[in-house]
Amino acid sequence: MRTYIKLFRPLNLFIIALTQYLVLFYLIRPVLRMNNYDILISHFDFAVFVISNVLLAAAGYAINDYYDVDMDAINKPEKNVLISKVPRKRAYNINIMLNVIACLLGIYCAIKVGNFKLGFLPIVIALALFYYSLKYKRQFLTGNIVVGLVIAYSILVVWLFQFFAIKSQPEVFVAAMNTFKIISAFVGGMAVFAFLITVIREMVKDIEDIEGDKISGSDTVPVRLGIPKTKTILLWISLFTMLLLAFAQYKLYHDFVTTAFYLFVLQIMFVYFILKMRKANQKGDFHFLSTFLKIMMIAGLLATQMLSINF
Repeated sequence: MRTYIKLFRPLNLFIIALTQYLVLFYLIRPVLRMNNYDILISHFDFAVFVISNVLLAAAGYAINDYYDVDMDAINKPEKNVLISKVPRKRAYNINIMLNVIACLLGIYCAIKVGNFKLGFLPIVIALALFYYSLKYKRQFLTGNIVVGLVIAYSILVVWLFQFFAIKSQPEVFVAAMNTFKIISAFVGGMAVFAFLITVIREMVKDIEDIEGDKISGSDTVPVRLGIPKTKTILLWISLFTMLLLAFAQYKLYHDFVTTAFYLFVLQIMFVYFILKMRKANQKGDFHFLSTFLKIMMIAGLLATQMLSINF
């Protein structure tokens, strides 16, 4: 059982669930309550919604290890449990089973919020993760962008489902319209941050795994451009992200002072990341940076706590 749990990256799944709960209860709900409204999705239904998304991610990890056995035998033989502990074919079957359950739960949630079309979103994500593992991650930039979009989706979709839950009650929808702009701005900002830092982290991981990627014929950014040019790209993306954080600070300063000051924490972390990245030259260095970027992601999510203080 412990081996199968390792296959699903429990820490990453916990972060996904935590993210979605933080977005709903520490961002969307406070804004609605500030205007005398509340979320229109039950705790049970939202738990089902979160479980659906967590299962999609778990399925994605299973199929990713299925297709990465050869590369992982070189890059990280101790981490891919399919190499020695779990039958490889079983990971494929687990992927199908989890995706089916996740999509059925997603359809249930879509019906509950009054928009059946939303039930197609889990299917799209399942296909995106499948094709990411099959070919996108071996293509230049495509895999990095796909993962970034999936992570951004996990944030945006919380507001999307809540929006249609409100829309299913026309009187409440019209009365609460003045809250939509601010919610969309905050959720959109979090999604953009998550997208950018995920793209950065995926490129760092590509540098870490460059040896196995070269042997497998993958056309990742480090394989095509080399590590020095990839580090330059990472520098520019990091600086761009820091500029966006500075812009957010400017916009938030008067009404959300605590959040504006908290963003300095993220900027300091980016400075540390840039300094460490410039000196990094060993596989272990890039593994450390990958872990540090995950911590930065969590720190960014905790900005919702700061927002809730201001509401």
